[in-house]
Amino acid sequence: MLQKVKRTIEQYRLFADGERILVGVSGGADSVALLFVLHELAKATGWELHVAHVEHGLRGEESIADARFVEELCRRLDVAFHLGQPNVKQFARQQGVSTQVAARELRYRFFQETARKIGAGKLALAHHADDQAETVLMRILRGTSVSGLAGIPLRRQLDGVEVVRPFLHIGRKEIEAYCEMAHIPFRMDASNASTDYLRNKIRLQLLPLLQSEYNGNIKQALLQLGRIAADEDRFLQQQASALLDRVTAEKSDGRVTVRIAELLNAGLALQRRAITLILYYLCGHTREWEAKHIEQILRLAARSSPSAGIDLPGGIRAWREYGFLHIGKQVGWICPTDRAEAELAVPEWPADSPAWQQPFAIPELDLYGTIELLEGSVGPANRWQAVFDYEAVRGQKFLIRTRRHGDSMRPHGMPGRKKIKDVLMEARIPKQQRDCWPIWLLADEIVWVTGIRRAQLALVRPETRRTLRIRVDRYGSEVT
Repeated sequence: MLQKVKRTIEQYRLFADGERILVGVSGGADSVALLFVLHELAKATGWELHVAHVEHGLRGEESIADARFVEELCRRLDVAFHLGQPNVKQFARQQGVSTQVAARELRYRFFQETARKIGAGKLALAHHADDQAETVLMRILRGTSVSGLAGIPLRRQLDGVEVVRPFLHIGRKEIEAYCEMAHIPFRMDASNASTDYLRNKIRLQLLPLLQSEYNGNIKQALLQLGRIAADEDRFLQQQASALLDRVTAEKSDGRVTVRIAELLNAGLALQRRAITLILYYLCGHTREWEAKHIEQILRLAARSSPSAGIDLPGGIRAWREYGFLHIGKQVGWICPTDRAEAELAVPEWPADSPAWQQPFAIPELDLYGTIELLEGSVGPANRWQAVFDYEAVRGQKFLIRTRRHGDSMRPHGMPGRKKIKDVLMEARIPKQQRDCWPIWLLADEIVWVTGIRRAQLALVRPETRRTLRIRVDRYGSEVT
């Protein structure tokens, strides 16, 4: 068995020579065998081993005796010992989960904390082939995806620590035979014989039944299913990642925006995986997410209405705006409940100065920018700038406010008047933001819909001698 584990480690490059490794040891046959195997191999590889043991406090003196046993084992092997004693029952009550779920969560937390504290990049755990077969069958019974059928991974990242499982291709009987042959002591956990837990019922009742009555090689069949599913899962993940790269229009720490038409043009399996990748990117995990949430997001994307949204677990919201699907913690513009407005006076031209500028801030509208005076005929550099003939606006005040019912303007380059509501809709401004959008007026006439449309009043022409330029530097979450 020692050579088989050595080949697995070398084949998959699980550890590098001289590496510091944290080993999770419960005291049972599997984890103690793993410790002894790695300790033996470390003589040639130079690995520095540390042991982490979690005493969950759920089995009284038996649990304490397990911790003492592992500590004494480490002393004999001259391996550093790290003990965790979390309050599992309290955590379970606080989180509203079972003690089994709470114990697992706190165990992995301790493993991560210890690995970071000692500077270990790898956490070695003793899951073996029988665990893998049980996991695949358990997930079939509960309902799962292709990813779930892949079972326990040989290696995976866990918040900066890589979890590796050198025993995953070795069965329980082989491990126990190794312990007996090498005279390796271990502890027996009485709870493993209880059928109160689903995994135990599968191991003690269902698998033996399937093996005796239906398929004598049921474990090998489940392991083969897991291997095939893992290969296909890796391929589909690569394809989904490539799809997501193609359809992503915008990405930030708190939001991902994708082009709906391109997303829906892909196969449904890749659509689901792309959404799952987005959720993992936003949350760092997918524990709260179920298949129904993925389907809700895809149904939202497929709707015919230009604007709609749904609330999801973890404070995440998905919403569509015309041809775009946004997923994230929605950070939008301030939308005042009252009619927010502010005035900004056109400044007097400073004597003997060819140019002048001054910042302005309108926090009521979450609008910040700069007002500038420039010699000559100057045009806007982008849509977040508006220019005016200085002589036409001199001595006046801009009124900046939100849209009101019936507002209209005379758009530059267009005949007649146009409703501001239509201007915003044609610019594809989301419905929930239209009533918040800042509008600039001079003498009760709308002259600029911020970042969208300029009116005909006080236009800068080739013969203009002096220009006033309004530059919006930030509006809500937009940095211009």
